[in-house]
Amino acid sequence: MKTGIHVILVRLTTAFAAAAVIALALFMPAQAVYGSHSFPDYPTRSASQYSNKVIKGGLIVALETVEDLERQKLYFKSHLSSKGILPVFIVVQNTSATGEYLFDKSAVALGEATNPSGKGGRKIGSLLGSGGLLDLTLVRDATYVRENLMKKEVRSKTLSPGSSVYGFVYVPVPTDGPRKKLHLQVPITNSQSSETEVVNLFF
Repeated sequence: MKTGIHVILVRLTTAFAAAAVIALALFMPAQAVYGSHSFPDYPTRSASQYSNKVIKGGLIVALETVEDLERQKLYFKSHLSSKGILPVFIVVQNTSATGEYLFDKSAVALGEATNPSGKGGRKIGSLLGSGGLLDLTLVRDATYVRENLMKKEVRSKTLSPGSSVYGFVYVPVPTDGPRKKLHLQVPITNSQSSETEVVNLFF
């Protein structure tokens, strides 16, 4: 009788062990895939530390392009330039003591490179939103890559004194040759006067 019970216990133990191994095998690949898709944050500096910047009154607007393929692979897990996408990191900083400004991400646009006035020149294309920037919902790439692009995208924000906002906009570029000079228009609205001034950056 004891032998029969012992055999049953051994079989149960073996069955539980096998189930545990199967569960672990199913769990581990998911963890490995998730870990391989972790994205580091893009390094941020004070707006005044960027070489490409415009200072207007109590505002500093700066940008930095991420054109190096290895840096694209590090921060986006994809060589975006080969897919016609140039990540452009922008920083808007309110350095005034009392002024408050509104940064509206949807108003940021590409302008004509030869038109520094900031008036008109908005472009629209099949993969472009209003203003000529890429519409990320239409980007055909792995889901985790697209979600990371959206996560790193700049957001609209009201800038109180001393605050800043930063993140990426994504610009369409050719995949079969050097790109031309580009012009980014960044409208900023004074919350008190409701006046909007367009900051122009070229890269």
